[in-house]
Amino acid sequence: MDKKMIWNDMKTKFPDEWLLITDFDLDKSGHLIAGVIERHSRKKDEVYQLPALNKPTAFRYTGESTFSGLRDHARKHNIL
Repeated sequence: MDKKMIWNDMKTKFPDEWLLITDFDLDKSGHLIAGVIERHSRKKDEVYQLPALNKPTAFRYTGESTFSGLRDHARKHNIL
């Protein structure tokens, strides 16, 4: 894949997948706007696998996070 895609199109085309993205653009807050997908898979290890690319890369997941937050994590482990 060598065509730059916007983030919303990536999420639509690759639902619930891990993406390795190059030639990416970020907004002022550091959120991904667009980029070129080099690898994609439902398995994170397949996206992170070698060979490494000799250019800046971004890793993103297109699905919903199951992490409920640090405060909830702290409560479960009696940290708060």
